[in-house]
Amino acid sequence: MYGLKKNWQGDPCTPQDFLWEGLNCTYDDRSSARIVSLNLSSSRLAGGIPLYIQNLTRLQYLDLSNNSLTGPVPEFLSRLQSLTLLNLNDNSLNSSVPAELVERSRNGLALSVEGNPNLCAKASCVKKKKKNTVVPVVASVVSVAFLVTVVAILWRIRKRKSQGMNE
Repeated sequence: MYGLKKNWQGDPCTPQDFLWEGLNCTYDDRSSARIVSLNLSSSRLAGGIPLYIQNLTRLQYLDLSNNSLTGPVPEFLSRLQSLTLLNLNDNSLNSSVPAELVERSRNGLALSVEGNPNLCAKASCVKKKKKNTVVPVVASVVSVAFLVTVVAILWRIRKRKSQGMNE
């Protein structure tokens, strides 16, 4: 995707003597080796943060600093439950950091986003998902009131017509 010039061939974690440059793996007896650290700092990456990173479910350290990454910080990064360090310094990311990541940074995630001039990481500019119930409630009440008014007017007109015929 990025055209990296690295010596990456075969399985990234095995054999252990030939780990891919820029990553570390964990090995336990119950499952296959898992990538826990990915360092792509200063790798000349450009474009958005790729969606496939969300498949690295055991990822603890992700360093994408000093590249030319663009676009928003994806929300899926906040769903990487093992992530303890996320370094996005010195890119061209924009928009705001997802609220879930900001919250996780208050609870132990080491989050670094400096050097992204169009990226806001402050709580005041982070979009929070609020359920807006005022608009649907008001629209429903207005609709019901309108229907009752129309029915009342039609009923009165019909009543007047029937009284006019009886006279």
